[in-house]
Order: sequence, then C-alpha cells, then structure tokens
Amino acid sequence: MPDDPMDDKDDEIKEINELTKLLTRCKIGDKTAFNLLYQKTAPRLNGIAYRITKNVDSANEVLQEAFIQIWKNTNNYQSNQSEPFTWLAAIVRYRAYDRLRYDKRRHQADMIELNENEIEAMSFNCEQLGFTEYSQKSLDTCLSKLEYKQSQSILMAYLYGYSREDISKYFKSPQNTIKSWIRRGLGRLQLCLSK
Repeated sequence: MPDDPMDDKDDEIKEINELTKLLTRCKIGDKTAFNLLYQKTAPRLNGIAYRITKNVDSANEVLQEAFIQIWKNTNNYQSNQSEPFTWLAAIVRYRAYDRLRYDKRRHQADMIELNENEIEAMSFNCEQLGFTEYSQKSLDTCLSKLEYKQSQSILMAYLYGYSREDISKYFKSPQNTIKSWIRRGLGRLQLCLSK
C-alpha cells in the first residue's frame, strides 16, 4: 500500500514544531535542548556541508563551526521568517562556502610558483632523479597527476633543496610522512613516465 502523503506532511509539521521548540529552549541556554537539536539535525546538515566542500574533514569542521554559531545566535532565529531546518541549513551553507574560499586562498598561498630559471634547474634535477630521457612536458604532466602534497614535497626537495625537516614544518606533518610522500610520489612519477 503506498504511503499516504498526509502522513509525510504530518511528520514534516511535527519536525518543524519539535525543532522550533528546541531552538526556543536554546535561546534560554538549555544545553540539553542544544544536544537534542544537534542529534536530530547533524547528519543532514553534515550532508549539506559535504556536498559543498566535497571533503569529509572540511564538512565535519564546517558542521562544528556552524553549531557554535547556532548556539551563539539562537536569539536571531525567528520562526515567523523561516522554518528551523532552513535557518540551520543556511548557516551551514554559509560556513561551507566560507570554508571553500578559505581553502582556496590557503591552497594558492601554498603553491610554489616556478619561473623560467627554476624550470631550467628542474631539468638538472631531473637528471639526478634519473628522468633525463623524458621531456619536460611529460614530466610536468605526470607531476600534475600526483597528489598535491606529493608533488609539492618533490619540488621542494629536489628543485628548491629544502630538507625533509623543512618540508615537515611547512606541511606540519611528521618527517616520516614527508619521506613517504616523496618516495611514493617518485614511484608514481616513474610509473607515469614509463607509460
């Protein structure tokens, strides 16, 4: 027997009323109500954050930041202007888009820009890596296929001469992780170039 659309509408109205009550209790500092609000809405809100950021860690951080903002701003919620979940989702969306902008700026700041002199130096370093028989274009193509941290670690180590310790500080990752990135990256480079 098909579901009755009226049941869905009743469930929706019930949820709206429940979330409105929880938000009203949050306005007076009720932490139990806030916890319930989180439990009832976090999975769907996290899904919204993930669809925007396309990254599990970023989505989780967005959700946490959004709930901090929700707690601080529950007095701004007005039930006559929007449904509670719509208000919550708007906060998550704004946070997620802010996160995307922040990640983009951070990624651009982390990028190592190469000038022509450095590209010539790269050819020299390619000899040291045993990649001399490959064209610069092939090498650039294969480097671009590596994970960002792998390619940047390789460039920093072999083009700029940074130590593993310096790279470790730059990425705020353990030296063994950096060594792994470089080793796996060089392996993937070799595999890509040999195709």
